[in-house]
Amino acid sequence: MLKCMITLELGEPITKSDYIRGNWEEGSNKFVICSREEAQEILRETGPPRLPILILPIPNDEVGRRKLIRYCHKLIRRIKSGPPLHVFDYSKAANNHDPELMPAEQTMQQYEGGKGPVLNILNIPMDSEEEDWMSKIKGFNLVPKICEEAKKRGIDLSSLLKAIRVNLVATPDAMSLDHIDKHRFITRLKLWSGYKFWNIACEQDRKMLEEVVKSGEYSGERFTIFLEAGCELIQPAGTLHSVLSHEENAITSCFMYWHPSIIQDILDQTLFEIRYPDITNDAHVGCFVQAMEILFDFWEDGEPGFPDIEEMPKAEDTLEMIKNELSQAKACPRSNPGTQAGKRKRREAKQPARKPKNGRKRSTTS
Repeated sequence: MLKCMITLELGEPITKSDYIRGNWEEGSNKFVICSREEAQEILRETGPPRLPILILPIPNDEVGRRKLIRYCHKLIRRIKSGPPLHVFDYSKAANNHDPELMPAEQTMQQYEGGKGPVLNILNIPMDSEEEDWMSKIKGFNLVPKICEEAKKRGIDLSSLLKAIRVNLVATPDAMSLDHIDKHRFITRLKLWSGYKFWNIACEQDRKMLEEVVKSGEYSGERFTIFLEAGCELIQPAGTLHSVLSHEENAITSCFMYWHPSIIQDILDQTLFEIRYPDITNDAHVGCFVQAMEILFDFWEDGEPGFPDIEEMPKAEDTLEMIKNELSQAKACPRSNPGTQAGKRKRREAKQPARKPKNGRKRSTTS
């Protein structure tokens, strides 16, 4: 940990206006610092973020501080009475890739007591009533929309909903390895207690990920964003990062989003993760294929935000490759993945000349 702390280099903050005007470079150490209202404006105007967005808490907000404390107490009580926890125990190995199931009450007693192993606890189910302001922005409500459609079709996508709304708990000195968040989700985090150093790779491309897989480490430039209780961080899809919890126990809410404009990127990264599972620190969602099939139907129906319809054949080919990889047992889906989907049938067989609702030109290739 000391070595990590010595090498930390804080990123360079820019404003909402700088970001929207394009006053930044790809592969830089820049991130946006703004209010929640400004973050909402960025997402509405520009779609999926391409730089991290840090939302600071209101200074000297006593009401907000009491809310943070109440939330943490309530969450800890709920966790103690819940199911076993997915825990990375870094006292066993600093490069631990394998979470284990540990009893909830015993684990949280160690957490509260400040004694025992260094722990990083993932995938704690979130209270369904917790606020998710970002999903109310057009385009970022895609996963709930997919799940609503699945329910109409009698398909169980509950594992997808559970995967995108979780709490995270960590003891001081817990540090995750470099990883990307599964399925190219855009991630929003709310820190309720503690401090975190969010270490981000400046490079964010496939070549870099291939080199990380080959060598086992990232050797390029990186920068750090410091988070304290009350901060929110919106992390772009596909960001290679590691996280260090510092000084105090940390409790975080984690929300994940897809956006229709990045469907090919979602498929490409998922295929990469299946082939190289250590690049992410979480299991794949077992109903991913079913979710994609519904998403393809939205695309065919001409719903806004998707790429041109002519790009669909490439996406379908990638989904077929994912199905083949999964059928060969090269991935480890979550338990209780829900109803398994069969091969998606193109609607052109019934409606060969249907015009998309938004007027895009339909491809004649298949």
